[in-house]
Amino acid sequence: MKFTFYVTAALTIAGCNSPGGKSANTNANDDSSKQTEITKLIEIKPVKITAGQLPANIKFKGKLQEAWQWQDKLGDNILITSLVDPYRVKTYIVNDHEHTAELHAFHFIKKDTAYKLLWPLSDAVKNCPFDITLAFINAATTITDLDKDGIAESKLQYSIVCRSDVSPAGLKLVMHEDTSKFTLRGFMWLAQSPDQIFDITEKDVNLEKLPKPKEEWEQYSQLSGRYETEKEFRNAPLSFLEYARKEWLKHVKESFD
Repeated sequence: MKFTFYVTAALTIAGCNSPGGKSANTNANDDSSKQTEITKLIEIKPVKITAGQLPANIKFKGKLQEAWQWQDKLGDNILITSLVDPYRVKTYIVNDHEHTAELHAFHFIKKDTAYKLLWPLSDAVKNCPFDITLAFINAATTITDLDKDGIAESKLQYSIVCRSDVSPAGLKLVMHEDTSKFTLRGFMWLAQSPDQIFDITEKDVNLEKLPKPKEEWEQYSQLSGRYETEKEFRNAPLSFLEYARKEWLKHVKESFD
């Protein structure tokens, strides 16, 4: 019995001090290092590029507005936004004053040696006899990784309306992660008088959560600067919706200056 005890104790002590025990600690350190390397590898750094820097096989419709390139877990990404200037569409009833304008976005991913379309986005103002507003909001295109999963989210915002007065334009915010799409739709905020103050916050920007006013003019006034619903973000990480709310309010003000 004594002999067995001594042997067992000796083996236990040897195991604690053996190269195998040291290797376990080394492996833990290695795993930590590998995780750090992976994090570094998927760090997303979007770069704005010019039309001349676009690969030859990338084709898109319209006049280039912006192009962004970045690396993530999906590979080499390129995001393009473009506009098609107002043009006449031949119809059975010809009206010289009616025009159509288009807006587009394209996300390409490099597969093997060529870029393939991941998703397109298109919108339009059709057969408008008045003034057309259809444009991406300046400085509102962003590339982020809010959920830190190594796959970037792209976010676009644009105004859209056919109008003959000073009513606010429609506003859309569209966020993509891979092929998943999340959208906010509503109206821009346009001051109706020089002394009007913008006082909408994240707490009251969602029309779905507000009581509906009885008077029609109050209902119309309530629309300005707000979006209809957050339903499309229900299956998205909370960080996406929180970011979208802030970005909506950041770019919702419209001006004719």
